[in-house]
Amino acid sequence: MPTATCLVCGDKRFHPYLDILLKCPTCGFVTAHQGGATAIGQLYEGEYVTGAEYLDYLADEPLFRRTFHRRLNEILDRKPGGRLLEIGAAYGFFLDLARRHFDAIGFELNQEAARHGRDHFGVDIRTEDFLRIDRRRIGDSFDVTVMWDVIEHLERPDLFLARVAELSHAGALVYLTTGDIGSLVARLRGRKWRLIHPPSHLHYFDRNTIARLLDRHGFRVIQIRTAGVARSFRQILYSVLALRLGQPDLYASIKKAVPPSWGFTLDLRDIMLVVANRKDEGGRVRR
Repeated sequence: MPTATCLVCGDKRFHPYLDILLKCPTCGFVTAHQGGATAIGQLYEGEYVTGAEYLDYLADEPLFRRTFHRRLNEILDRKPGGRLLEIGAAYGFFLDLARRHFDAIGFELNQEAARHGRDHFGVDIRTEDFLRIDRRRIGDSFDVTVMWDVIEHLERPDLFLARVAELSHAGALVYLTTGDIGSLVARLRGRKWRLIHPPSHLHYFDRNTIARLLDRHGFRVIQIRTAGVARSFRQILYSVLALRLGQPDLYASIKKAVPPSWGFTLDLRDIMLVVANRKDEGGRVRR
């Protein structure tokens, strides 16, 4: 069914936005039409990480780990141990780093990716429905939850945040990254902004709407900043030439001159890293 109610403020009106999206006139939250026949879970199986969106997620493991090392170190500065939950664990690269400091578990829709993480790194990645799994199978409350480039993919991010709040200690941390549709790059690019591609990206937040959504579900934002991401040259060329411009043959001819290991960290200031604390029952944040 199409989105009927704004997930951020509860308004029931949406106006057309950038041709293919909808925008709440009250809070500015932007979302996609959700009336397609494809089940969201099916998008992340099969070729999603081997050509449909990512060129080769596994081949870029060193670059992902470079990004995750930095993020983990930031988390450790605030919370040096405890229990950690990752929503959207993919192949387990972050969990493999985090488990050296945390009792860490993850959830992932892609069966093959989850199996790889379990088999190669020995990490605990579940493929059950996070919203339905019995609390007793998860264990004690969490001290940290991370969602790296995940919240925009979820049909109901509000329900996921509500479940995370239910499973978190007062004072627990949430770290997430997502595109910032209010950024200068997004506003200048408009419909051509690189992160607008439903149905894989369903929701588009800015700093205000992500803070309001978190607050509505028991979290208070303590930091929002831009986040750089390490990417391979091949992935960038593939995204531009094969996916966006529809020129796979041109990409195939150019990639031969680009070693798989070449990459760099890029910050276009259109991706947010958001840090929030779980409020207690009185609405306070424990430090």
